[in-house]
Amino acid sequence: MERTTRTMWLPGALALVLALGAPVARAQTFPTEFKNLQVLKGISADELKSTMDGFTQALGVKCTFCHTKDQWERDDNDHKLQARKMIQLVQFMKANKVKYFKADVGDDLLSCGTCHRGMKEPEPFVP
Repeated sequence: MERTTRTMWLPGALALVLALGAPVARAQTFPTEFKNLQVLKGISADELKSTMDGFTQALGVKCTFCHTKDQWERDDNDHKLQARKMIQLVQFMKANKVKYFKADVGDDLLSCGTCHRGMKEPEPFVP
């Protein structure tokens, strides 16, 4: 029988590590003022952050896959331009789902993750 060891953090241990100045991952800054929103207009900062987090999960990427760090409004990345088209596609599908899907399909089932499933490039469907 193989013996394994586990590291167990006591409640005060994390506070001690932080107090001693151990490196801590910093959250990525997210702008509160938006420039150059073309497709996701009229949503709050929280909604936009949640939407962008959803994109990173659905495609398995980081923000800089589509954006230039600290210059989020720039349009010099082809992935960002393609993302706009894909967002419009999902919006169209949601608006017309009765034509293309069963009437009981929920909006949460139609997203980037429907096709991408955590990959930058969705796998092609081969019947």
